[in-house]
Amino acid sequence: MIKRIVARFLIILTAATATGVYAGTFSFLKKYDVLLFPRVEGSLSNHGKPLVDVEIIREATYDEVEATTVYTDSHGRFSFPEWVTRSTTPGKPLVEARLRQVIAARYEGEYYVLWQYTTDQTDQVPVVAELLKNLDCDLENKEIDHYFAVQGKPDLSHVVGSVCRWEQAPEK
Repeated sequence: MIKRIVARFLIILTAATATGVYAGTFSFLKKYDVLLFPRVEGSLSNHGKPLVDVEIIREATYDEVEATTVYTDSHGRFSFPEWVTRSTTPGKPLVEARLRQVIAARYEGEYYVLWQYTTDQTDQVPVVAELLKNLDCDLENKEIDHYFAVQGKPDLSHVVGSVCRWEQAPEK
């Protein structure tokens, strides 16, 4: 009797796996690539003077809070590589996931927000990727909210808090 039940279970499991039913049924267990940050490139100055050896912290909050750190070079420049993680969250039903991105500079015991952005996007957003390749940050600037159009949705904007400035809105 037990052998029959086990045999039926194995037949059903094999059929479900072969037909793809398994993938749909257990998609909440599948891991997906989630882009936490595209490549980041920027410069840091104070009243126009490049700041050398300043700690730059990049933090992403998706499933958990993760952070990486670099230091500015002799010209005040810094960069981070693209950052991708694996997560089961995109496959979970009824979960409204948010990605929070923060880049901050720690200078003379104070923290300055170079980038603060929250989104539900886990793929690359062209306008955001372009902005992050051109961070021009001067600590004399006041932190303000910048608004950048969402492609295809003229009534919506990406909102970025930052002391950085951009010459013009990046191409979409």
